[in-house]
This record gives sequence, C-alpha cells and structure tokens, in this order.
Amino acid sequence: MSGDAVRAIRISQNMVQNEFAQALNVSRSCIAAVESGHRPVSHALRIKIAQKFGTGDEIIEAITRAKESAKLAL
Repeated sequence: MSGDAVRAIRISQNMVQNEFAQALNVSRSCIAAVESGHRPVSHALRIKIAQKFGTGDEIIEAITRAKESAKLAL
C-alpha cells in the first residue's frame, strides 16, 4: 500500500487527516508523512486501516484509482 492509497482511502471516507488519524489512533503528522511519501506505510498502519475500514469494494476501488493515478504521474 502506498501513501497515495492511504490518501485515497481517507478521501473516500470523507475525512480530513486529523479525523482519519484519530480513527486509526495515530498522529496527524504520521498520516501527513505517509501521504506525502516521507514515511512508508507500516505493517501496523495497514492492519489498522483494514480493521477500521475493511477491504470492501469502495476501499479496493480507492486503492486501484490511487495506483492508476501514480502510473499516470510517471
């Protein structure tokens, strides 16, 4: 999972970084660093996202769109 995917999941949930961070019990700066690519998505964060938001169609679609967006940026 990339920082773009984390951002896509957050946006798909209509949350700002602070709300998303609170929902995952992490700091807003952690989410900001992950989304900007300054910090990798840790295994623990991936688990928290999966537990909180699941792996439903909406989440999978958000991740897929983030991957496609990253390809276009190249």
